[in-house]
Amino acid sequence: MTSLNDLEQLIAEYSGNGVEFGNSSSDLSPTDERVAETESKIGCKLPPSYLWFVKNYGGGHVYGEEIFAIYPVLSDLSVGDIAYQTKAEREQGFVGSSAVVICSNDFGETFYFDTSARDNEGEYPVFVKAGATEKKYADSFAGFLYKRISDPEA
Repeated sequence: MTSLNDLEQLIAEYSGNGVEFGNSSSDLSPTDERVAETESKIGCKLPPSYLWFVKNYGGGHVYGEEIFAIYPVLSDLSVGDIAYQTKAEREQGFVGSSAVVICSNDFGETFYFDTSARDNEGEYPVFVKAGATEKKYADSFAGFLYKRISDPEA
């Protein structure tokens, strides 16, 4: 599993060079109440590495691809919010009820947590879906983020 220390170093190395994240004092850094509300809306606990990310960076982009965050207030305008995106993708039938959408891109790929497969650390595997094809992309959110930053073609 990708360590958060390794991920933090990689983020620092690529910051401003394809990686645009906020910081822990960002307006997007969620409160515990917003985390709980989001978990209630999506129907599961969020994994520790994702919570580490949103608490430390708020959200942001990797090579132009938005990593969905937890917005301070959920509304119809919160299109970059993880609960908003997950609800929309589920309602449209693009992902199943155990999927939590974390990113999508212009190539028609959707990345999501498979919440039916939680490991001992509370992490979920990340899958990528393009059309009808789905495959495992990473063992955790930290692994997903590390791979998107270090090897964007993967």
